[in-house]
Amino acid sequence: MIEHILRFMTLATVIVGMAAIYAALHTNNRRLGADIFLRYSERVSDLRRRLPVAAFLERGTAGDVELTADERRAVHEIIHSIFELYELKVHGFFPPAIWKIREPDIERLLALPVFQQELAGLEGRYTRHPRLAAWLEKIRSQQETA
Repeated sequence: MIEHILRFMTLATVIVGMAAIYAALHTNNRRLGADIFLRYSERVSDLRRRLPVAAFLERGTAGDVELTADERRAVHEIIHSIFELYELKVHGFFPPAIWKIREPDIERLLALPVFQQELAGLEGRYTRHPRLAAWLEKIRSQQETA
């Protein structure tokens, strides 16, 4: 009888230990994903501050916006940061719920004429990433219908 109780206690200890390890790994992965997302968001925000206010105006068309070399570089860095962030989301490095928080803001940013102008110049770079290309096309088509 005591032998059965000890076996049961050992089994229960192993199960509780496994549950604790799973919970710790799950929590750590979520925390890491949130940290990655926040760092990329901070990087994009810092780059956005380097752009003139005129870059965020929705009037005008792509191709009409003149940028200095530093401003163009900042726009390209923002686009590449968003691309990296999107790929991290696609590959599950952070929960989709975190992405949903900023997705409308990111889509609105990429729909601005200055970003559409620069995306047109970078179009060939993303042909190997069909999910990203489809997402960018969806943003472009939403802007055209608006």
